[in-house]
Amino acid sequence: MKYTIVMLIDFIGHPKLGDHYTNTRRYSELLKFATSSGLDRDNIIFVSNQKGDMLSETLGMLKTAGFDIVYSKNDEPILEILSKIKDVKDWDIREYNTQAIIGGCNLGGCVINAKQMSAVHWHLKGYKTTIHLPLCAEYEQPGVNAVEKVYRSIEQLNHFTKEYKAYGIEYCNDFHRLHMTFKGA
Repeated sequence: MKYTIVMLIDFIGHPKLGDHYTNTRRYSELLKFATSSGLDRDNIIFVSNQKGDMLSETLGMLKTAGFDIVYSKNDEPILEILSKIKDVKDWDIREYNTQAIIGGCNLGGCVINAKQMSAVHWHLKGYKTTIHLPLCAEYEQPGVNAVEKVYRSIEQLNHFTKEYKAYGIEYCNDFHRLHMTFKGA
């Protein structure tokens, strides 16, 4: 894919409901973009529907590393997000040349389907869609610890994938398999 839109949906999550690992792991993964040499920073953009201390600091590091950042409304439709991106980038965004990489909170809700910008909606519009699991966390699902909450969110992923017939959504756990463009490629 030529263009990559990294959607950070409700990325801050609910820190008071999580442990240290749950609250910080996705930020560490996000910084892999900033430190990966060779990524074509002109063809990758980050979209966040939240601002907050740790997230703003991390997005600032990405901006310093050469990435553009766009802020969306809490539950903004994809077409409006694409319009904001076009205001920043001179991209010819098409379903066949643009992918959405999705991360955020909560995996079994807002990341998969609960917002207009969620993964199933990108997929239904024809965009290659990948949920990058290390960029996600789950706080909403019932469970006594993060493992139980993630188990339940996996059930939700399965349920909504079937409900929306969104079988083409990819799930990735490895940063290096995200199929992003590199300079000179």
